[in-house]
Amino acid sequence: MPNLSPLSVLGRWDWAVRKRKRYSGYSPKSSQATPLDDADLQAKLKKLEAELNTAAPPATRHSTDKPAPAPQPWLQRLKGNALLPVYLVAIPWAQEIIDQVVFGGRWNLPLHPRSVEGIPGIFLSAISHSGFAHLIGNTIGFLIFSWLILAKSRRDYWITLLVGWIGGGVVAWLLGPSSVHGLSGVVYTLFGYLLCIGWLERRVVPLLISMFVLINYSYFIFGMFPTQPMVAWWGHLFGFVLGIVAAYGVYQEPGRKG
Repeated sequence: MPNLSPLSVLGRWDWAVRKRKRYSGYSPKSSQATPLDDADLQAKLKKLEAELNTAAPPATRHSTDKPAPAPQPWLQRLKGNALLPVYLVAIPWAQEIIDQVVFGGRWNLPLHPRSVEGIPGIFLSAISHSGFAHLIGNTIGFLIFSWLILAKSRRDYWITLLVGWIGGGVVAWLLGPSSVHGLSGVVYTLFGYLLCIGWLERRVVPLLISMFVLINYSYFIFGMFPTQPMVAWWGHLFGFVLGIVAAYGVYQEPGRKG
């Protein structure tokens, strides 16, 4: 049904009246219409009224609000990848702040090898440190290596992180010579993955990442040797080996998508 405005309805009404006057023998000298003219006119009026009632014009809304620009997926992904390691490292920072402020440095969560009381340390020792200097050193390496892995794959990052965190805790509990705590084992797992993944996949981005780490952070290798008596070098070595294992577990063969 077409939309009819009141003016168009009145126009059609006037046209119908003029047509009826022209062909029904209407004379200016006589102002009386025949019964047939009245019935016909009434029928047309009812028809026009029905059309007017049923053909209501749709309401129009005028909005001056501009639509919000669509978010860019790559920008959201970049922001999420940049903040993810920060959120994770905030956990040991919160623990250390509480330890220093409330407990005076006595709230430690070490892993004790081959003991029942040391089992919680498998999961908690990575967030416990001996002081802010220890925590700052681990934080720098953790953030840099995390961002480099996330530049390649978030999937690889989560797998490598869990292998270093949980797997490193289990290996340290089974084989470690003494109690240990700190995030450095996880950092060395990320380091081992980054050194190995490029040579396994032989693709441009992984190769560039591996070469960058080898050139700029090769001094981490010395942390896997017993050069400092107060450093758990064996935890670093366990983490590095687990990083290589993680790289072999997640790498994509040349020619495959990933």
